[in-house]
Amino acid sequence: MRPDMHCGGLVPGTGLTNRLGLRPEGAHSGLYPGMELTMDIEQPEAKRGVRADRRIPGWAAGLLARLARDRPAVVTREDIEADLQESGSSRDVDPTVRELQRLGWLQALHVKGVWAYVPPGEEEVIDPYIDVRGWKAREPDAIFALAGEAAAWHLGYLDRAFSGSVAVWTPTKSRLPHGLRAHLSIVTLGWSVDDAPWLRPTTALLHRRRLDTKAWAGGLPGFGPEALVVQLSARPMSFRVWGDLVRHLEQLAEDCDVERLVGLLGKQSSSAWQRAAYLLHCGNRHDDGVALLGRRPMTNLPKVQFGEGTKTVWAPDFSVVDHLVAPLRSAGGKA
Repeated sequence: MRPDMHCGGLVPGTGLTNRLGLRPEGAHSGLYPGMELTMDIEQPEAKRGVRADRRIPGWAAGLLARLARDRPAVVTREDIEADLQESGSSRDVDPTVRELQRLGWLQALHVKGVWAYVPPGEEEVIDPYIDVRGWKAREPDAIFALAGEAAAWHLGYLDRAFSGSVAVWTPTKSRLPHGLRAHLSIVTLGWSVDDAPWLRPTTALLHRRRLDTKAWAGGLPGFGPEALVVQLSARPMSFRVWGDLVRHLEQLAEDCDVERLVGLLGKQSSSAWQRAAYLLHCGNRHDDGVALLGRRPMTNLPKVQFGEGTKTVWAPDFSVVDHLVAPLRSAGGKA
């Protein structure tokens, strides 16, 4: 059963202990894109081995007691400074952080000025979104959304969590914290900050699918089905686990609100419209796919390639040459 399928369930990323080694560089991903799923991969910075010295120095007793009580995923420089002041300590923040890292209570992130808190009884941080949480803690007004595989997992369109680099949408011309970009898979689709509210799933959908409205996506903003379809249509190869997704296209299509999809496709190319319509068709919503195609602002219907590969299926109603979805389905999505 999916971890976040019911209220009160576990949030993906907070209880995963199963890990595989990273795929060797240059290894092939199978016959079709997405056929070989890289699931439950150990995070690059996760450290294993000798247990850290978890002593509690006298000067840190109050600070660590508050952290143990509140159990924050991350702490900022300002949080540490406030805790030191509250406890009446005259210690500086920098040496305090260094000592807490040495003792194993804090773990460095790829975001400067933020650290992951390692609670008592745990030896490492395995939350795949920990760097994103650090970014949000440092910049509360930052606009982003989990995209791609992360969004698909939380919406129930993947059977297993993908733990490669996390796909994150950011608005056009936005800047990420220094050092973070190399550790995320950034998706930009021409949407601005003003479009952000329309990218998320509706509350009605979350209730209908019996997904936890508070803990969904680990408490982070994420793509709803319509935004995900636009990503799949505008940038098909930005999604790395098609072999798993094709088995759930009917659910994805069923979850889509066509009016919201039309709005999100407004700034996209004709090819994106055609692929989106074709995906609805693949999800047993053929009539809605044809209707979506008729609402394009363009009048011409060019021949559009969908994916890469030698096996193809021609979809004349949408003028799509499918190298991806139909071949994967005919292969049984064997990933």
